[in-house]
Amino acid sequence: MQTVSSQSSSVGKNPVLPTSTSANASRRKRVIMIAKTVNPRAAYAGELLLTSERTESMDSWATGLNNNVLVLGCSGAGKTRNFLKPNLLQCHGSYVVLDSKGRLFHEMAPYLSNHGYTVDCLDFTTMEGTIGYDPLHHVRWRRGRPLAQDIIGIASALFPRDEMGDDPFWASAAANYVASYIAYVFEALPDREWNMASVVSVFEQACEGNIEQLFCDLRRQDPESYAVSLFRRARSTARAEKMHSSIMGIIAANLMPLTFDGALASFRKPEQIDFRDLGCERRVLFVTMDDMDRSLAPLTSLFIRQAFSSLCDFADASCEGGRLPVPVRFMLDDFANLALPGFDDVLSVIRSREISCIAICQTVSQLEARYGEAQANSIIGNCDRHLVLGFQDERTARYFALRANKTPSTLLETPAGKWWLFERGQRGVCEPAYELEQHPGYAEFAGEEEAPEFVPDICEEDLWSEALFEVGPFGDGSGVAA
Repeated sequence: MQTVSSQSSSVGKNPVLPTSTSANASRRKRVIMIAKTVNPRAAYAGELLLTSERTESMDSWATGLNNNVLVLGCSGAGKTRNFLKPNLLQCHGSYVVLDSKGRLFHEMAPYLSNHGYTVDCLDFTTMEGTIGYDPLHHVRWRRGRPLAQDIIGIASALFPRDEMGDDPFWASAAANYVASYIAYVFEALPDREWNMASVVSVFEQACEGNIEQLFCDLRRQDPESYAVSLFRRARSTARAEKMHSSIMGIIAANLMPLTFDGALASFRKPEQIDFRDLGCERRVLFVTMDDMDRSLAPLTSLFIRQAFSSLCDFADASCEGGRLPVPVRFMLDDFANLALPGFDDVLSVIRSREISCIAICQTVSQLEARYGEAQANSIIGNCDRHLVLGFQDERTARYFALRANKTPSTLLETPAGKWWLFERGQRGVCEPAYELEQHPGYAEFAGEEEAPEFVPDICEEDLWSEALFEVGPFGDGSGVAA
């Protein structure tokens, strides 16, 4: 890593984007111009598969609804096989798919490639994949300087407050130091070293006792340095030796997962993900997140946050009417494993940009445990469709009992193979589950010459459930239709 003493400051320069990004800029402009000359709503047409008997248009102008869907279901309920996969087979727009099991890329990529998609993958367990990811690559620039809120956002994401106990001081103090290191990288190092690997190197200089000299040299070069001002504020804790040592220990612990060879290679990889491409051409990005080891969970959450932010900025600044030419669908399996502060606000504003999100988790309780009751309720409220693949806990049953016009105990008795759909402005309905084999593209997906004819299973239990869950008034108050 070159320090400022041996390299002139980069402050005031516009960033030199990687070759791949520069080459894609003209292509994005052509796509946007073409979109202006054809049917302005043709790209947003398509069908959202919900149950075996029900699909809905994905043109939010036609329906008046957003395309955000909350999917709830216990393990084995069919969230991935019978909901996520069939909707991927629809091939409407671009997709960002969070895959905790790491199998979807291998299963879905051949089909999607045959249908004209560019398919990439990024594994947040090893940081390997067809494309690299470096958080600093997505920092926005204004007037020749990196945006301060993006720098602070990256640092804060690496030190989640809810994972450091009840006192937010320690997370904030650690984030302040790392924000100054990130700003230093942008201001003092050459363009080719603007990545998280360099941030780790700056921290290593701090551990060796050289950090004061680095920032003194930078201050002489640029008396108005933002990095220096951040560092000066962070250093207010240095007088308390034990406190400062504790903060350095927190930084070391949280940056350690970013120092293995796979992560450093991903940060330095020439071919970096450009989220804007998702809004211009049919692309799918499969993102693997380890559902057992959470050491890289903050980086995965940061990735999702930057994806939404980049796409919204691109739509606002470069797209006709503030709408992406190609709609982007986020399919976030195991959504409760992500830490996305303020995500309810994100869901409330993405519809106009032709961005939507399918949040998949197990129960309302799981959502509340991650986001708190108030924000979880807001997330649910910003999804115009809720699909419950089975009621396994009392909290979820009570939450939807009023909309289902049933008692919680009745909902808990919903048999396997029946899904409840709740759509804004409509009474909840209980219908047969969609099954992957029903999809017209299943034969091609499964590699079969001819798909077997789909025949839904009908048994006495199904006939009983049709009578039990027929939507109607409470009758005698028991919640079971007469």
